[in-house]
Amino acid sequence: MFDLDACVGFITNRAGKKLANEFNERLLTVGITRVQWIALYYLGKHNELNQKELAELMDIKESSVARLIDRMEKEGYVLRKKDISDRRVTILLLTEKGIDYREKLMPEGEKMAQVFTEGISDEELEIFLRVIDKMLSNVK
Repeated sequence: MFDLDACVGFITNRAGKKLANEFNERLLTVGITRVQWIALYYLGKHNELNQKELAELMDIKESSVARLIDRMEKEGYVLRKKDISDRRVTILLLTEKGIDYREKLMPEGEKMAQVFTEGISDEELEIFLRVIDKMLSNVK
């Protein structure tokens, strides 16, 4: 008989939510949400992205990215500009303030990664990542 508490999908979903909530709580103490931090991360990593690309990287809806960027633009962290080759596309860039803020906040990700992997060997982590990758491949 099916046991939800032993279902890998349910267990990973529940664990992911707990990890995300813990990271969000830590970030709130430094004045940013987890979702904003992720946007800063990807915008800094790729230098410029359009809204669709950012939504795909963050695995959220484009409309959610638009609202997120509205807030971040008001705070002075992100700049929108039209793509010269296609005026329908909006390019997102970090401002100098956004770049500085990102640099200040990136260590928070490293701190949480250390908390999440405490007591886990490199070999165990590698196996875990391979298994997760296989699970994701199974649902594609």
